[in-house]
Amino acid sequence: MGPGAFNSLGPWAVAGFFVISGYLIAGSRDHSALGPFFWRRFLRIYPAFAVVLAVTAFVFAPLSTLVMGEYSIAAGLEYLFKNAGMYIFTFDVSDTLTSAPYPDAWNGSLWTLFFEALCYLGIGLAMTIIPRRWLVSVLVLTLVGGMAVTAAHVYFDVLHVNVILHAVRLGTYFVAGALLYVLREHVACRWEIAAASAVAVILTIATGTFDILAAIPLAYLCMWLGIALPLHRVGAKNDISYGMYIYAFPVQQLLAITIGPYLPLWLFMLASITATIPFAWASWVFVERPVMLRSRRKKHTGTLVAPVFPARP
Repeated sequence: MGPGAFNSLGPWAVAGFFVISGYLIAGSRDHSALGPFFWRRFLRIYPAFAVVLAVTAFVFAPLSTLVMGEYSIAAGLEYLFKNAGMYIFTFDVSDTLTSAPYPDAWNGSLWTLFFEALCYLGIGLAMTIIPRRWLVSVLVLTLVGGMAVTAAHVYFDVLHVNVILHAVRLGTYFVAGALLYVLREHVACRWEIAAASAVAVILTIATGTFDILAAIPLAYLCMWLGIALPLHRVGAKNDISYGMYIYAFPVQQLLAITIGPYLPLWLFMLASITATIPFAWASWVFVERPVMLRSRRKKHTGTLVAPVFPARP
């Protein structure tokens, strides 16, 4: 488990998450001063991250011992404090998941947030230091460089440091989204381009070149879907998407060791979504929304993101 697991649907979803994040975060930086931008990014991602670590260490892990494994407070504290810096050093809590489908990881989603934070830092500084007239060129060069390094690793196994490998891989998707934001007024929003992008993404999956070539078509496809699908009001007032992302994995682990063996896959998926929603909602209501509202009350700066690449006539 962990960042090396780039062989299933999950990694494609993570790639989509990073391209969307690249677009939105570039927009946020474009409408905020650097200091407030970093502070709001921290408040948006870290408090809920810290809470899910604690919930996993002191609620989910102990509950799992009703079915299997052994738990200790010391193991819970180790899980909490080793991972508090956002880089996930410890995926499991003692031996609490000995017979689970993924016995070595309580939360296989959290590792991506460290790299998400690195992307926040990178785009924040880039849009501060680099003159606007050069920004597109720098982003394009960064994107091409990331694709080249990923290709070199895929074909020649040149990278052996996981932190660098995953920073390059995920950062490439983020940069693709940021580039689309910067060029939003020059890129038409057309279903024909979206269809071609979908075909391109499918071809990269089929040929094993997804991590090398999919960033740009995936970014366009995700943004087009964001406009085309009638979901604009979803999450407008109560955004539980982050909570779903950080709680889905541990909830599924609990379900997998309890009712999982008795359910068909489709019913297990439905049960997982249903069971995760209350945790995501609680995260939004009691953690995420309060800290965001407190920050906005202290100093309001615009955070609206311009429309996604409006179509030109």
